[in-house]
Amino acid sequence: METFTFSTIVYIFILLLVIYALKLSINIVPQSENWLVERLGKYNRKLEAGLHLVIPFLETIRHKVPILETQLPPDYIDAITHDNVSIKVQLAILYRIVDSSRSKYRIENLQLAIKTIVNGTVRSVVGKTDLDGVQSNRRHLADEIESQLQLVSEEWGIKLTRVEITEVQIDDNTKEAMQLQLNAERKRRSMVTEAEGAKQAAQLHAEAQLYTAEKDAAAKRILADAQAYEVTTVSRAITDGGTSAVDFEIKKIQASAIQKIAEGTNSKIILIPSDVLSSLSGVIGRVVDKL
Repeated sequence: METFTFSTIVYIFILLLVIYALKLSINIVPQSENWLVERLGKYNRKLEAGLHLVIPFLETIRHKVPILETQLPPDYIDAITHDNVSIKVQLAILYRIVDSSRSKYRIENLQLAIKTIVNGTVRSVVGKTDLDGVQSNRRHLADEIESQLQLVSEEWGIKLTRVEITEVQIDDNTKEAMQLQLNAERKRRSMVTEAEGAKQAAQLHAEAQLYTAEKDAAAKRILADAQAYEVTTVSRAITDGGTSAVDFEIKKIQASAIQKIAEGTNSKIILIPSDVLSSLSGVIGRVVDKL
């Protein structure tokens, strides 16, 4: 009875050992992780997503490394620009592990190492740029920081997927000086705009005066042409009609002058030349004869 009991215990122990060995040997790796296998304490291979078998008791799964994209905590980094302005820069750094063996066996604290390198790189890059360049050209600075970090990150088996400068903080004295500079720049632009407006107004006024002068000259030229035509016509009439045409023109001028004198409010006595009276009497006589 004792022998049977001992044998049963041995069988049960062997069965449990086999079950435990199978459990150790059969492993299912999820999609978001890589598992690192060590054989007798030495790194052997990397297990990616799927079903894998390991040798129980000889091989051990030592590390389960997540390979999802990870963001570093967004801490502020103190830096001094090329024009000696103290600023604080906040970065958004995203990375993912592409070689899990390097990330575990070549660096002890990966995130701390990345932050240390980031701090030094940011200070170096910002130190070569003035404050206006940091404010206006963040994308270029982020690209330069990313390119310098990428050289170090390959040694640790990671890949930087995104580097962004999210915020730049400036001390109060610098802010006040920048505000004064901004106000002065706005005032200068306003004065320039006002001067440009006055210049355009003066230019338009000059163009209007030139246009008016050109139109006046054109009108005078037309009037002179009309007067010249009138003189030419009268001259031709005199040439063709002789003395009678001259007398007619003279009498017409005299009649016009007498009419203007008669229309005056201060005119009391109107003197009519004798030749005009004779002309008028001749005209009246011809009218009476016809009646």
